[in-house]
Amino acid sequence: MKKDLVFFFFLFLVFWAYEFFSFLGVPLAFDPFFPFLLGGIFWRLHLPFFVCAVFFFGLLADVFSFGLPGPSVISYFLSLFVFYQFERRLALRGFFPALLSLVTVVIFCEVLRLFLLPLIFELPLPKPSFYFVGKFVVGTLLWGLLGWLFCQVSFIRDVLEVSAKNH
Repeated sequence: MKKDLVFFFFLFLVFWAYEFFSFLGVPLAFDPFFPFLLGGIFWRLHLPFFVCAVFFFGLLADVFSFGLPGPSVISYFLSLFVFYQFERRLALRGFFPALLSLVTVVIFCEVLRLFLLPLIFELPLPKPSFYFVGKFVVGTLLWGLLGWLFCQVSFIRDVLEVSAKNH
């Protein structure tokens, strides 16, 4: 239960930081929640808490970023399912498989969220173009890599209870 609370605490901190920068008028070109939701798979969260987090923060990303709920929730669930399959099949024990899976899933999620779902459902999301989607993909990848490096610090690993025996 402790790691579930720590997970939600970090997600709320990221949400408030994201909203603070939005309030200041500084548009952030990355998805702040998806890399943390990917981390939830490795943290071995309880499934109901994890599903609620994906649903709730997917809706928050849509409502505060685009004003239209739905695309982020669908793309988060599908992308996390794909990542879970990578994690199960590839075991993601080495640097290269983990990095390749992170890159693949972030590209899949952002293209699905910002380009394919608006195209399929004819949603009026802002500027679904290659440049717009590419900017979000690169920003989310950098944010995800920064979070990954942050979690490699031994103190953070102990707080989040991430260890090699859990994998």
